[in-house]
Amino acid sequence: MKLGQITPPLGCEVLGSVDIEITGLSSDSRNIVKGTRQGEGVLFAAIPGEHVDGHSFIADASSAGAAAILAERKTPGVEATQLIVPDVREALSRASDVFYGEPSREVAVIGITGTNGKTTSAYLVESILLEAGMNPGVIGTVNYRYNGSVFNAPHTTPQAPELQKMLREMADSGVTHCVMEVSSHALEQKRAAHLRFRAGAFTNLTHDHLDYHKTMDEYFRCKSVLFDMLRSSGGAQVINIDDPWGRRLKGANPGATTFSLGDGSASVRAKSFSLLEDRTEAVISTPAGEAGVEARLVGEYNLQNILCAMAVAVSLGIDPLVAARGIGKLERVPGRLEKLVSGGNDPFRAYVDYAHTPDALERALAALRPVTRGRLITVFGCGGNRDRKKRPRMGEAAARQSDIVIVTSDNPRDEDPIEIISEIEAGMKGIRKFAPGERPAGKGYMVVPDRREALRKAASIAGKGDTILAAGKGHEDYQLIKGVKHHFDDYEELRSIIHGNGLAAGQAL
Repeated sequence: MKLGQITPPLGCEVLGSVDIEITGLSSDSRNIVKGTRQGEGVLFAAIPGEHVDGHSFIADASSAGAAAILAERKTPGVEATQLIVPDVREALSRASDVFYGEPSREVAVIGITGTNGKTTSAYLVESILLEAGMNPGVIGTVNYRYNGSVFNAPHTTPQAPELQKMLREMADSGVTHCVMEVSSHALEQKRAAHLRFRAGAFTNLTHDHLDYHKTMDEYFRCKSVLFDMLRSSGGAQVINIDDPWGRRLKGANPGATTFSLGDGSASVRAKSFSLLEDRTEAVISTPAGEAGVEARLVGEYNLQNILCAMAVAVSLGIDPLVAARGIGKLERVPGRLEKLVSGGNDPFRAYVDYAHTPDALERALAALRPVTRGRLITVFGCGGNRDRKKRPRMGEAAARQSDIVIVTSDNPRDEDPIEIISEIEAGMKGIRKFAPGERPAGKGYMVVPDRREALRKAASIAGKGDTILAAGKGHEDYQLIKGVKHHFDDYEELRSIIHGNGLAAGQAL
């Protein structure tokens, strides 16, 4: 595509020729390598970041062969054509949409935003669409997938060029719908600014990412951007009114489809439900009729995810009975209360869950407590270089709802794991601290910094009827320590521990 085809929608000042061929877009100067096919014809966007300003790499990108530069200020002595705009992020999003032929006009994009529940809701909507005879793709936290292909997900929501490219590939390969988890970072950074959403859903808003957003009001404002876009495009809006922030969002979007566990004013609600040990049963009322649902998901918060998916389906015109069948066919969501069961004489359950916020941890423990006949043993830590304010709150939640807590390392990144653990412990006042070598009796906690050893400790003290929750990492298969990525998978580790003890994972109790 000629650069001159991209520039008109940008309203930019042009320094240089636009009669040049553009073969790709990138905001990473490392992707522009002189003398390679990958780097030829690239439009480099100089994004001002939190820690690094992309304008610092303009000269490098130009000398490495970039065909054009998208920037907020001029850089003297640069050979590449410069496009000067007020907002590089917004312009890159628009340029990406144009370059890839506006693919969201061909694929129905469904955005799901919120602190917790995005991934499970996306899996549920995907399963519904499959049952309805559609061909869905998914862009989310666990992976990106469509037409049988699965790709790693470095970000929940990719940068604009990668996002639009993937949507174009989906459109060209016959994908009908794309279910997309939309992060607050992506909305604030305008990665999805020029998508045309067919529908969007809000799950909830709880304490997270305040290292980035600073306040809950700002965090909410960023999430609300999706609904501003839906109003502009005429897309369907779905909102959880059990959440106080959802009720606030509903006030600004009175025509939204709402969902609730019991609020009689909600468009989609649980008329009756049973939260069982291995499944959830519910009768769901919708504007299009009632449907009985039996899902292989447990806990009240997963019932909310089911309601969210049902509300999305109804807003898209899918029969609720078809949606119910799709929900029932979902077998698993990676790292979301994934269960292992030990055998032997003293069987116990172990669950792996991505819960890495105070609210998510509370919800996971609340889901497991009613189905635990013995003790609830929680293994968790907090990530480094992230919101520190949530650490004591997670410690308090774990201590209050668990019988035994083993505080360990998560992804410490550049921080000292012991210091992170100390901040978690600040929220665990009032309960006994056991020594790591002690066999705990009664309620309390211990510190085992090595996560593998922490999981081993949990399995060694678990007895008949006990439940282990390994929280925080879920589907992740790595630990980040001082800039180095080490392979580590909670599910894999627990399975190995159970088999190593001569136990058989997956046996019924």
